Amino acid sequence: MTAKKRDYSVLDKLKLERKPVGVKFLSVKPEGIERIGKRLSFCEMFKEAQTSAPFYVQREDLFCIEPFILGMEDPDPMLVGGLVGEADELFEEARANRKLYQFLPKMVKGSVNYVAFSSVDQLTFDPDVVVFTTKAGQAYHILRALNYSSGDMWSARGTSVAACAWIYLYPILSGEMNLTITGISLGMRALKVFPEGLVIISLPWPKLDETLKNLGNMKWKLLSDDITGEEHKKRVDKLFNDLSQKVKNR
Repeated sequence: MTAKKRDYSVLDKLKLERKPVGVKFLSVKPEGIERIGKRLSFCEMFKEAQTSAPFYVQREDLFCIEPFILGMEDPDPMLVGGLVGEADELFEEARANRKLYQFLPKMVKGSVNYVAFSSVDQLTFDPDVVVFTTKAGQAYHILRALNYSSGDMWSARGTSVAACAWIYLYPILSGEMNLTITGISLGMRALKVFPEGLVIISLPWPKLDETLKNLGNMKWKLLSDDITGEEHKKRVDKLFNDLSQKVKNR
């Protein structure tokens, strides 16, 4: 397990208060990385990696829904039957909670035995997904870079529970980025993992190189950053008129 030669230094321009974290899902134990030494929920682990040495986790370090979505064991019938969600008044009836498990992102059973976490400045492996914790203005630049050269759309998918599945697994399984906002998913909210209102962006490895390249190539400060409000409307009107004349005179 070796890190791909990838330059993350362009991320310094974002001035992130919290380091981006690479996550990798493995069938064999990673070398050169210590096992986690404390009990954390899966959704807390990328926060831990922002300020710690790289670490990995295995089945014994996981609880709640994690062993199921990682394909390490069969689900608890009370969980996937929706009984827990109904009893805890998270859902109106068990059926609503039960429905969620039909489309929750999950790894194939037996495919994952370990999960490694590392801030990008300490990576010794090529991550499957990189998780960013940002303010809205910082997220804006990442999302611009995501579609700067491709025109690809971005989207946000998730559920009111099991945020970990959407942060870590959905991007890998779909090949698409995902984002969520802190404070809108039950587990992270109850554990107070982060203050409310931060943007969490997850980039899978197929999108990572292009996004980093675009962050380096695109302009970070646009005319629309300085010319705002009514003046922005006037500038855009003039731009459209000028381009219309150009097309007519082609």
